[in-house]
Amino acid sequence: MQHFLDRRELFLKIEKNESVMNEILGALNLYEIMSGEITFGIGMIRELEVGYFDGKEYLKKIYPENLEIVSFHGSIAENEPRLHIHCAGATKEHSVVGGHFFSGIADPLLEVKITKFDGIKLGREKNPVSGLSELTIRRSKH
Repeated sequence: MQHFLDRRELFLKIEKNESVMNEILGALNLYEIMSGEITFGIGMIRELEVGYFDGKEYLKKIYPENLEIVSFHGSIAENEPRLHIHCAGATKEHSVVGGHFFSGIADPLLEVKITKFDGIKLGREKNPVSGLSELTIRRSKH
């Protein structure tokens, strides 16, 4: 993976056969990014695993073929789950699939832009009504 932080903007080039989730988490740890957003991702992913939340659980599906990523964005929280990413990928038949991103392998690459938040702290807390780890937003003490 290639990476560079310019003030609050982190750019990643996740290369062929690298795990998208592992590389993003590794970069967040390297640059000590605790709160932020995944602004976009473009490129291709194979073995894309996405889910649809049916109100109780995620119904997951894996797409083994390469998909052209047409949407990839999410939030970064201080606590688990750190990442909440949604994505969509186009097939060679020009149909689109997507949902909540769980995993995938860059093939041949995925370019990702992350924005680091300094004045906002994002966290997640389990909501007893929805059963989800929902976003909490606080002002940072900077």
